Amino acid sequence: MAYDIYCDFDIEKHKQTYINYLEVMILRNGTIVYAIPSHMEKAKQLCCEQLHITLEELSNMCPIEYWCDYMTWLLTKCGAVAVWNELYKTGEFGLNNRQRATLKRLKLHGLYKGHI
Repeated sequence: MAYDIYCDFDIEKHKQTYINYLEVMILRNGTIVYAIPSHMEKAKQLCCEQLHITLEELSNMCPIEYWCDYMTWLLTKCGAVAVWNELYKTGEFGLNNRQRATLKRLKLHGLYKGHI
């Protein structure tokens, strides 16, 4: 089976397969998963799985003050970090120690090029 974005994330295989492409989420425990089909949709999926609710229930939970910043609210609820080539976005609580270590590992391997 060929390595692609539907496989479990592997730094070395990712480097061999993709050039200048990083669209992942770092979970609370430091695990990296691909942001499929997008960061927003993956964050919604993570929230629904963790809270055992439907997308509609999740949407109805969002406070009005986050309607224009839905991604921050989602990342806060699921505790994940959205990562692109040169930037990352967290929820209100920022990076935990495991997420920070994982982001540093991505940077050391040349995949993440932004600030930590």
